[in-house]
Amino acid sequence: MKNTSGSRRQAFTLIELLVVIAIIAVLIALLLPAVQQAREAARRTQCKNHLKQWGLALHNYHDTHRAFPFAATNIPRHTYVVSLWPYMDQAVMSNQYSFNVGFWEPPNCVSNTFNGVVAKQLATYFCPSDKSGFWTADQYWRSRGSYVVNWGNVTRPQIAAPSSLAPFGYINDNPATPRVGRINEFTDGTSNTLMMSEILMSKNDGDYDVRGDVLNDDPNFVSFQFMTVNTPNSKNPDTNNYCSTTAIDSRMPCAPGGNQQAIARSRHVGGVHVLMGDGAVRFVSDSISFVTWQALGSMNGAETFGDF
Repeated sequence: MKNTSGSRRQAFTLIELLVVIAIIAVLIALLLPAVQQAREAARRTQCKNHLKQWGLALHNYHDTHRAFPFAATNIPRHTYVVSLWPYMDQAVMSNQYSFNVGFWEPPNCVSNTFNGVVAKQLATYFCPSDKSGFWTADQYWRSRGSYVVNWGNVTRPQIAAPSSLAPFGYINDNPATPRVGRINEFTDGTSNTLMMSEILMSKNDGDYDVRGDVLNDDPNFVSFQFMTVNTPNSKNPDTNNYCSTTAIDSRMPCAPGGNQQAIARSRHVGGVHVLMGDGAVRFVSDSISFVTWQALGSMNGAETFGDF
């Protein structure tokens, strides 16, 4: 006769199952922020490395030409981006580009397509903490970018001639006469002068928001540069002739029109990465003093300031 009185394995009760699920949920809730922080730390490191590549390109350009490239010119229309391609291992792109016509003309740009060389994207254009993006708001499709040059403590158009100069700008505020900077002009010291910074761009490729439109030289708005009129990630709005009023983003407020300026911005917590004149990349806190930030914006202002 078969003995049925022996012990046998019983199934989980509903209460036990719910307890296990609750424990797993708590563990996931505890681990998720740590995973997100690790991912952001990796993105920050990559973002820093991309900015470092821009710094190396700028200095290699200077070694060759004894000057840094102009930020932008409208005769014909180009920005620093295309000037630096050969120094970022992009000789093929540089050879495909015609410097005899503007960035928006064939063969540089093929209207309403991604076939033009200005629509080709490099990983070094973008900070992974933000996004990669194109400009498709008009027929001249092109890449956007996260890294822009230092225009100093001025607006566009300039209200008055600045008392000190940034590494990039126009002579007499004239887009036809871009100014080129040389290391011997950095009387404040290259380690105390901003060259480039991060900026935020619209999440929508078709949005007519020009911030981060780094291949476009148009002097009627601010697209390829940042100003030190406000400290990084300021709650004060950027002012621009063309900024989004529909795709609201709390990290990149903008007010149309006025004396135009763009603020150094990022999606990192607490600050932005900046490239200094000596090629070093530093993380500048949002809480940096206004006086120090403005001093860093000039290359020959004779300012003094502490560590930052």
